[in-house]
Amino acid sequence: MNQYFYLFFLWIHSMSAGVWLGGSILYLIKSLKYKDKKITSLDFINDYNSILLVSSITLFLSGVIIAFDRLTYGGYTSSQGILLLTKVLLSFLVLFLTWNSRHQTKANKINPSLFISMIIYLIASLLSI
Repeated sequence: MNQYFYLFFLWIHSMSAGVWLGGSILYLIKSLKYKDKKITSLDFINDYNSILLVSSITLFLSGVIIAFDRLTYGGYTSSQGILLLTKVLLSFLVLFLTWNSRHQTKANKINPSLFISMIIYLIASLLSI
């Protein structure tokens, strides 16, 4: 793949990951702030859901393109391949947890997807070295 296209997809992927992780951290902070109050649904997360959806789709599509390029032309070692597979599986786990908890009351629970997202971000950092 052309290096400029690869750089573009890498930038898009990083920006989407930042939006996803930043939104998860915002959700955690707001949830902790309103934990003691009797709020059944946090209004700020409803506004952020459309951004998270676009971010998730962009993450998935750019990740497929980057992974294909790296697996085809990058010369991954077996340990890097295992890290990539782990990252993909954890990403599907986060999407499943997010999809599964979309209609539940979220005010008193901390979503584990934030911590899994941080692990995914760490694996992405390790793969970029």
